[in-house]
Amino acid sequence: MRKDFFSTRKSNFPLPHRVATQEMIEYHFQSCLLSARRMQDRFILIAAAGAKQVRSCRGWAFLFFFFLFISCHNEPAPTAEELAQRDSAALHVALMPVQDCFPFYLAERTGIYERLGVDVRIRTYMAQLDIDTTLAQGHVEVAYSDLARAIMLQQDSTDVRAIASFDGRLDLITPRKARVRKLNQLKEKMVAVARHSVTDYWSDRLTDTASFQRSDIFRPQINNLRIRTDMLCNGTMDAVFLPEPFASEALVRGNTLNFSTKELTPCLVALVATQQALNDTTRRQQIDLLLKGYDEAVELLANTTAIRDSIPKLLRELCLTPDSMTDSLTRRLPRFVPIAKPQPTDVEEVVKWLRSRDKIKKGYTADSLIMPLNP
Repeated sequence: MRKDFFSTRKSNFPLPHRVATQEMIEYHFQSCLLSARRMQDRFILIAAAGAKQVRSCRGWAFLFFFFLFISCHNEPAPTAEELAQRDSAALHVALMPVQDCFPFYLAERTGIYERLGVDVRIRTYMAQLDIDTTLAQGHVEVAYSDLARAIMLQQDSTDVRAIASFDGRLDLITPRKARVRKLNQLKEKMVAVARHSVTDYWSDRLTDTASFQRSDIFRPQINNLRIRTDMLCNGTMDAVFLPEPFASEALVRGNTLNFSTKELTPCLVALVATQQALNDTTRRQQIDLLLKGYDEAVELLANTTAIRDSIPKLLRELCLTPDSMTDSLTRRLPRFVPIAKPQPTDVEEVVKWLRSRDKIKKGYTADSLIMPLNP
């Protein structure tokens, strides 16, 4: 488990009170940021809609009443108790700043989830290990993960189910100054992965394809996607696996694409939910609406320019992409696709792989791993 390295100075308050106070301060801060982002995003979308008719009297009237509504919209601040109750009733989701997750962010920021009647609280993590930790500690009900990590969690007494599947494309990229042009040149090279995950699986597949032993490549565990990208670009790593948009950023910065999982099987990247949440009727309804909002956002991304134009902002805020690259990365990103159902054949493949590494405990069965929902 990841340890907290912040100061542990003694306090007169008991530990539970200090933790609750800290979480409440953090929650207030995040709520303020969230409200500001929601208002800004909706302002852009609504103003863009009014601008199309601004030459007419109706267009000017639209903008006038819109600004009048904004100026008069002043609700009393909720109490700490009310905020705690809302947070407890909300659906908490752990995501990574990758293209698969962007529709979740857009559905939340543009009011799709509010219209559907579900309060979604998103927590963003750069590393899959951090998502595993927050999921195991019960801080979230839903998380972006993969089938290998889900099996490891199940075996570690965290009861989760894979409820949806993503494209999950990964690219193997080498530094521009390296002379690695073929897969068999990776022998005795360092390939950055996240251990016992989808990146680790594909690194094994590559060694099998290149006809050398799995132990012939060194696999340092670099969980944080931003650090992994920067280590590639400064030549610290010989090769790294990256999802979008980090893969496109690495290519824009002059590095070389050596391999891609595009259109390959199995599809291991998944959305997982705790069994406790799935057993609760209210939570189950919230999760259904979470998936429905995702698909609505995907449709808007395909048909609405104003929504697509919000991608650069996500790149800056979530992926920490340099401002000079956001527009070019937005144009390079593959199209967004609706959420899919996890397949039993993919589960069988990942179980076979983990068993080859002696990571399947005796008596474990993955029969209950997937529980597809209808968005």
